[in-house]
Amino acid sequence: MIDAFVYPVSAVMKLWHWLLGTVLGFPSSGAWVASVILLVVTIRALIAPLTWMSYRTSRVIVIMRPKLAALDEQYGADTTPEGVRKHEQAKREVHKEHRYNPFAGCLPVLIQLPFFLGLYRLLLWMALPDRAQGHSLGLLTPEDVASFQEAEFFGVPLPAYMSMSPEQFAHLGTSLDDVQSVAIPMLACALFFTTFNMVVSQLRTRSTLEWNDPTARRIYRLIWLVVPFVPLMIGIAGMTGLVPVALLLYWFTGNLWTLGQTIVLWWLVVRVHPLGDDVREHIAASRVALNEQRAATRSTKRSRRSRRLKSLARPSTIASVRREIRAEKAEEKRTKADAKQEKKELARKRNEARREATRRDRAAAEKPADQME
Repeated sequence: MIDAFVYPVSAVMKLWHWLLGTVLGFPSSGAWVASVILLVVTIRALIAPLTWMSYRTSRVIVIMRPKLAALDEQYGADTTPEGVRKHEQAKREVHKEHRYNPFAGCLPVLIQLPFFLGLYRLLLWMALPDRAQGHSLGLLTPEDVASFQEAEFFGVPLPAYMSMSPEQFAHLGTSLDDVQSVAIPMLACALFFTTFNMVVSQLRTRSTLEWNDPTARRIYRLIWLVVPFVPLMIGIAGMTGLVPVALLLYWFTGNLWTLGQTIVLWWLVVRVHPLGDDVREHIAASRVALNEQRAATRSTKRSRRSRRLKSLARPSTIASVRREIRAEKAEEKRTKADAKQEKKELARKRNEARREATRRDRAAAEKPADQME
């Protein structure tokens, strides 16, 4: 599947090299370097509308939250088929009002991924002589591949990478110092852009986070934990792995494009889909609810800690205080378990009501046909 996307990617690269080298008369080496940069720009520009679709979908979800929350409050406890049908119809009307498609958020990512992998695979194959020598890659002929492998970027061959052996450096007519002088600055910039992109994305998420949603908070925190490790792993791969200069050029260009695209699309989506007062109030209310919950938890912990310390001054009360605290914890645990069970039971009843509503709709749709017979 991924290999199939090498063909359109290689076609774009071959077209740029032909335009730059044959039509405009660029040197072959410079034409290949420019082709790598323009290849990334072309592919990313072509799929930019899909990226915009993802941004818009995420923004629309935020804008719909207050209305959907109000509907959940109005119909969420209704377990009758009529109530469930009204709830779903009301949600569909909200989705229609904001032109929301639940598949629009994940579909662009699924479409973009094969192109990214095809681009990565093509550059990796082309830059490795032992894999590409004498072979066609997509629409690139063996002669194109050989010409690419002879190209240089600031005097360093595009197939060179920092973890090569001395014999490999000698074969390419370069040295470790020469490769590092080009590869390390490019790698450092790619790491900076990658890290900054993740930070900007997290700040964008934070501005509209559903604070009282435990799942949303956990994902948000998890990504912050991952942020330091992503550039670290990329840096280790670039320094010690099989990452040719051509691939570093791809990383540099791709991450620079992503940085600019993130800033532009974030600014654009805020202008096109501004948050209303109801949305801002909803976000603020979710933050207040979380703070109140945390304050209550801290207050409970302080109370228990204080009682334990006070019991130390009167040893005869230590056992009773411990029993009292254990009983409180057990009661909290039972309360949470009961709430969880009630939630499951409500979901079960609503699913049954949903199935019953579907059966009634089918029966109503089939009834006129039976009467006609």
